Amino acid sequence: MLLTLLVLVAMSAVPDPAGDLASTLYLLPVVGATALLAAGVRRVPPARRGPWRAILVAQVMLLAGELLQWGLGLAGSVAWPTPADVLYLLAFLPLAAGYVGFSRPRGAGHRSGLLDATIVTVSAATVWGVVLIVPLASDGTAVLRDRVLACAYPTIDILLVHLLARMLTGPAKRTAAFWLLVAATAAELGADVVMNVVQLTTGDDASPRGANVLWQLFYVLLAAAAWSASAPSLAEKKPRSTLGLTVPRLATLALAAMLPSVLLLVEAARSEMSTVALLAAGSLVLVALVVARIWTLLQQNRSQAVQLAALARTDPLTGIANRRTWDHELSRACATALRDGTSLVVGLLDLDHFKAYNDSRGHQAGDALLKAVTAAWGDALGNRGVLARWGGEEFAVLLPGPCAEEAVAVLDGLRTLVPDDQTCSVGVARWDGTEDPSTLLRRADEALYAAKTGGRNRLVVAVQPAGRAPGTAVSGARPAAGPASADADGPGALPRPRPARAPSPSS
Repeated sequence: MLLTLLVLVAMSAVPDPAGDLASTLYLLPVVGATALLAAGVRRVPPARRGPWRAILVAQVMLLAGELLQWGLGLAGSVAWPTPADVLYLLAFLPLAAGYVGFSRPRGAGHRSGLLDATIVTVSAATVWGVVLIVPLASDGTAVLRDRVLACAYPTIDILLVHLLARMLTGPAKRTAAFWLLVAATAAELGADVVMNVVQLTTGDDASPRGANVLWQLFYVLLAAAAWSASAPSLAEKKPRSTLGLTVPRLATLALAAMLPSVLLLVEAARSEMSTVALLAAGSLVLVALVVARIWTLLQQNRSQAVQLAALARTDPLTGIANRRTWDHELSRACATALRDGTSLVVGLLDLDHFKAYNDSRGHQAGDALLKAVTAAWGDALGNRGVLARWGGEEFAVLLPGPCAEEAVAVLDGLRTLVPDDQTCSVGVARWDGTEDPSTLLRRADEALYAAKTGGRNRLVVAVQPAGRAPGTAVSGARPAAGPASADADGPGALPRPRPARAPSPSS
């Protein structure tokens, strides 16, 4: 259907635009597009049909105006303006209502988008006003009624620019329907500009071939947008806009701000007004400098945002991942292990007698020990796992992928790297493939408690829930050789269960 309409558009452009055949052929794609638009609106769910229904009302009014214009042409009444112009102008009201329905987000981001759209609109209004509206309004050869109608079209075009800019600066999804609607609006604006320029420069009221083709494309593209499968998404309730000041948006705003000065510079050059030309050139330089300053601030804000995000993810003392990052990584690792069927081991490491170390040597020495031990552990782990500060002198290690024996060997190796003749205790648990992350951590914490109560400076592996995890059971693995290492299957490995807790100062 869409291809047929495009073929009809091409066929209607062949005859002389002033002839009856061309005017009749012109109507065929318009009528077909209106029918396709009506069918597309019926496909949109009722809850999202409002804006599209307004667009349909506008197109029906425009079609009525086209039919009236065609009838007047056949009757020989071709003098402009005609009663059809009333329908053309009134059709803008439902058209605008439809566009507003497609761009209704709220919040600070929406206000920023609205401000951006207003900047573009003011720039367009300045250009339209100088090039079209003022000359048309100043035409002493036309009566007041004709001058008002002539100025109404570019005024409506300025409002269309605003509505289009609101869509482009809003949070709407960039779907096929969105871009078809944008293209339709651009075709309508282009046709009106061509018609106004021809009317202003030649005084001819007849529509040129180029304007006719653009108007037909406006109808066809609107219908294609409504028929698109993505049409319902345009009328969805918009979220709060979070669009930032991107490079393309800043460039567009800079161009819009410069355009009036460029126009002033051209007019001054044509009239040999050197003072005005100097003012226009100065305005261009100032706008460019302001844009450069805004870009510098934007880059600084982005750099600070990156730094703040990094601070939110890391522990300020040791520089390793903090508790928030650990929770996120553990949840993600569980999902990955479940999807891929791989192993996942968690270890909790607690420095022994850290409170006594702090009390005897001072808090600065305690901080230095924490930084030194995390640096040593980080170097030993490399890219094999995630090291995070769990709280106080307690740390967590996430080892995705390796078998149970290898993971236990890695964690027991970390136990031997504590500097300054200090020791640590380690509790280990393997994910059983079904438990939630909090349960996995609780089992690792129970194993750590067993290592603490069993004499410290040792590693204990949590008992694996029976029949829950495939593959080699962690509970049967003996850790690498070390002082008083506990076997999870041996007696006394887990003296008593306890809930997960933050480490005590005396640990």
